Amino acid sequence: MKLTWMSSLIIALAAIMILAGCSIGGSNIDANSNNNNSNSNQTSDTNTTSSTGEQPKSEEPIELRISWWGGQARHDATNQVLSMYSELHPHVTFLPEFQGYDGYFQKLTLQATTNNMPDVMQFYVGSADTQQFYDKGLIASLDGLLGSDLLDVSDVSDSALSTGKMDGVLYGIPLGLNAYAFVVDKAAYEAAGLTIPEHGYDSWEQLEEHLVKLKAVTAEYGADDLLTLSNTFRYYARMFGQTQYAEGTGIGFDEQVYVSFYQMKKRWIEQGLIPPYDVILTTTGIENSMTVKGSAAVSPGYTNQIGTFTQATGKEYQLVPLPGSRTAKVMDLRGSQFMSISANSAHKEEAARFISYFINDIEANKVLNAERGIPVASKVRDALKEGFNDAQLAGMEYINLLTEQDLASPIDPPPPAGATEIERLMMDLEQQILFNVITPEEAYATLKEEALKIIERNS
Repeated sequence: MKLTWMSSLIIALAAIMILAGCSIGGSNIDANSNNNNSNSNQTSDTNTTSSTGEQPKSEEPIELRISWWGGQARHDATNQVLSMYSELHPHVTFLPEFQGYDGYFQKLTLQATTNNMPDVMQFYVGSADTQQFYDKGLIASLDGLLGSDLLDVSDVSDSALSTGKMDGVLYGIPLGLNAYAFVVDKAAYEAAGLTIPEHGYDSWEQLEEHLVKLKAVTAEYGADDLLTLSNTFRYYARMFGQTQYAEGTGIGFDEQVYVSFYQMKKRWIEQGLIPPYDVILTTTGIENSMTVKGSAAVSPGYTNQIGTFTQATGKEYQLVPLPGSRTAKVMDLRGSQFMSISANSAHKEEAARFISYFINDIEANKVLNAERGIPVASKVRDALKEGFNDAQLAGMEYINLLTEQDLASPIDPPPPAGATEIERLMMDLEQQILFNVITPEEAYATLKEEALKIIERNS
C-alpha cells in the first residue's frame, strides 16, 4: 500500500508540474496562462505594425510565451532583445522559457499533451525531432501571416525561406544560415598558378584538372575526400535535377548518376587526387584532415567551419561552391534553427510581428551577434559585417555570393521515413565498391531493390 500511495503522489506531482509549465529560464508560467490567452480579446492582433517598431493602435496587453534552447550567452542576448521589443511595444510582455538542448523537445511534447505549448518556439523544420508536431497539426502555417505589416520576409531569399517549408507550407523562419562548400587553400592555388573559381567550377572535369596541379604542389594529394556520400552526393544528384531521397522509391536518382559518381571517386583514388579509401575512413574531424596537415589543398565543409581550418593552420582559406552552381544552381541554404508559432496560439499575428522584428531589426541583431548563424536578412548581414570576425565574414560573404549570384535553389524535400536506414545501406555499398568487392552497377541494382523494401516497411 505504501508503494501504491507513493506512486500516486508522484503521478499527481508530475501532473501539477506539467500544468504549471515551469520555466527552465526561471519565469513561472501560470497554469491558466494558456486559458487566459484563449479568452483574451484578439482584436489587438489585427492591428498592424512594421518590423522597425511602429506602435500598433491598440494598447490591449498581450503576453507571449516564447521558448528556445542554447547556452548562457544566447539566453542573455535573447532576453535583452525581448526587453527591447517590449520597450517599442509596451503592450507586449514575454514569458520566456529557455534551457539547454537536452530535453527541449521532450518538454514541448509534454506541453503539447496539455495544450500548453508556447506561442513562439525556437524549432527545427524537417527534423525527426519535430515531425510529430507537424503530423498532429501543432505548428501554425506562416503563409497567411506574411507581409510588410506582419511577418516581413522581403529581405530573405527564396532559397533561404524554402528551408522552413514542408510540403510547400511555410512552418518556420530560419534564424541563421549555413551552406556547404569546398574550402580551398589560397596559398596552394597560388603556388599551382591557379585562379580560385569564386563562383565554383563549371564541371567536375575542370576541378579534376586542377586537382592534378594541386597534387604537384602538396606532393601528396590534391584534396581530401570531396566526394562524400553524407554531403557531396546530394549536390551531385542536384546537378542532374535529381535528389538523394524520394517518397515511394526511397532514392531519387537514376543509375547513371550513381555509377558516374563512383566511377569518378574510384578514378580520383587511383590517381592519388584524394586519399585511399582506408585513409578516408580513418580521417575524422577537420583537425585530422589532409588539408590541415598540408597534404591536400581542398576540403569539404560548411560555412561555420572555416574558422576551424584557420585556427588549426594559420592559413587563409576561401569557400567555393560545388561544380554546377552556375549552370544548375546545385547549392542550397540550410537553416541553423527556426522560429515557429504554435497552432493554438491566441496571438499569432503579434507572434509574427515579433519574429519579423527578430530577423529584420539591425539593433536587435547587433545584440544577437549572429550566434544562431549568419543572419537571414541581407540588410542585417551588411550592417553587422564590420563587427564580424574573419570566419563570420567569410561565411557571410559566401552566403551573399550564393544568393546574389543565383547559385542556389530551394532545399530538397524532407527525406522519407526509413531514410536513415537507406543511408546506412548506401554506406555499406560504397565500401564494397571502393574495396572492389562489387561494381557500381551491381551496387545500384541492390540499392534500388532494398531501398524500396525499406520504404515499404516504414510506410
